[in-house]
Amino acid sequence: MSRHRSETLETDAVFVILSNATRRSVLCYLSDVERATARELAGHLTSGTRDADSPDSIAESRQAVVTALVHKHLPRLAEHDIVAYDGPPDEVTLGSNFDAIEPFVDRLERSDDESADRES
Repeated sequence: MSRHRSETLETDAVFVILSNATRRSVLCYLSDVERATARELAGHLTSGTRDADSPDSIAESRQAVVTALVHKHLPRLAEHDIVAYDGPPDEVTLGSNFDAIEPFVDRLERSDDESADRES
């Protein structure tokens, strides 16, 4: 039996996208700010990084995150129209399919907030 494939995001794609912590963090951040550059996203993702070695290693870590975002995560999200992104140095904005995963992102944010409250 064949099923009609809709133009909307399929369930398997949602689970694959949300299975990665970096992509989840990017989506949670973008749901709050609605637009950012890859460099700004990397700054957010590495903001908790504490490296006693040197500021250079923090900068290298941030650059590694920018590279992963630009070459892996943002294209994957853009492929599914969850974000709009045409490559560096363009801004990343919410895409037309973000609404399909927004309930999951909201739940992730609430879960993170609850975890932070329990740790306090």
